[in-house]
Amino acid sequence: DAASEDHPSERGRTSSGAAQRLEPDDVWRAGGPVADRGAALRSAHDGAGEVGLPVARAMIRKVLTRLFGGPPFDPDADPGDPGLTGPGSPSWIVIGEPAAIAGGLRGLLVQVAHPLAMAGVHDHSAFREDPLGRLQRTSAYVTTTTFGSTREALQVSMRVRAVHPKVRGTAPDGRAYRADDPRLLTWVSIALTSSFLAGHRLWAPQPLSPADQDTFVAQQSRIGALLDPRVDLPGLLRDAAGQQELREGRVHLPMIEDGTLPTSVADLEAVLSSFDHELGINHQGREALAFLHRPPIPLAARGGYRSLLTGALGSLGPELQDALELRWPAVASRAATAQAGATLRTMRLMVGTSPSLRAAEQRTTSAA
Repeated sequence: DAASEDHPSERGRTSSGAAQRLEPDDVWRAGGPVADRGAALRSAHDGAGEVGLPVARAMIRKVLTRLFGGPPFDPDADPGDPGLTGPGSPSWIVIGEPAAIAGGLRGLLVQVAHPLAMAGVHDHSAFREDPLGRLQRTSAYVTTTTFGSTREALQVSMRVRAVHPKVRGTAPDGRAYRADDPRLLTWVSIALTSSFLAGHRLWAPQPLSPADQDTFVAQQSRIGALLDPRVDLPGLLRDAAGQQELREGRVHLPMIEDGTLPTSVADLEAVLSSFDHELGINHQGREALAFLHRPPIPLAARGGYRSLLTGALGSLGPELQDALELRWPAVASRAATAQAGATLRTMRLMVGTSPSLRAAEQRTTSAA
């Protein structure tokens, strides 16, 4: 049922039942058959294409900008650069699909379930004064690392990483935390990766193949691994050849090579399960949930937003619902995810394709 979508293991395996393993150059490759599949998937579900329904499109995009911020990367920067994953990649397909909006909300809900992650947000951000700020920064990071040029993806990773050493302290339960702890970096990464993937499975018109799902996990983990302070981001920014090596999977990424971050759906499930005993909610998490339930958005948009948030809650597995103290009957979870699907179908018709996806496609086809 819908409540089990958090760990759908059979969809991350080959027909023989074995987890799909990927070579580094397969993970990052920006062309070839994956690009062809991406074009086919987009043409299958674009419907409204670039246009959508003009009046409704303008209203919905205004609300989305209010929630998630404006375009976070320069579409005219670095013409011809494919970015970290490239056109037609599973990452472009998943993050460019409207279902990623609900998937992103789900990812924030999952992150709330870890008390140490929430302690860092509570103690070191302007969450109460600027409640939309964290949502917008998370959106900007995901969008730029997925659709921005290689240089822009490295720059946003450097900005995030520069903040991490300052984010440290003691959680209400007495445990110490620090944002650059590999365990917390892993949690934040897999919370988003698993949620975008769950959202795509539930709500996208065209599913990814098991192999492409594995590729998506591997690509997102390699992006997350750039936040590891052991990776020489300044050196990569200065070195065009190094950026090419990064795209080809030939740069040393310790959190990938030591297995800390997953590179397949089966690995993702295993890493998620390893956190079960660490999860729970306290007053800091409840404060974050209260904001997610009542963000400062126009009244006319609240119905659609609540539909997506409720669908995201319904898509959580029982372990995560228990950690958030929001356990629902299976029938309620199914109803919530179905309603979110209806909302996303309407959005897809009215808005069309992702503006960030279109901007990135234009950059990659521009002459350098």
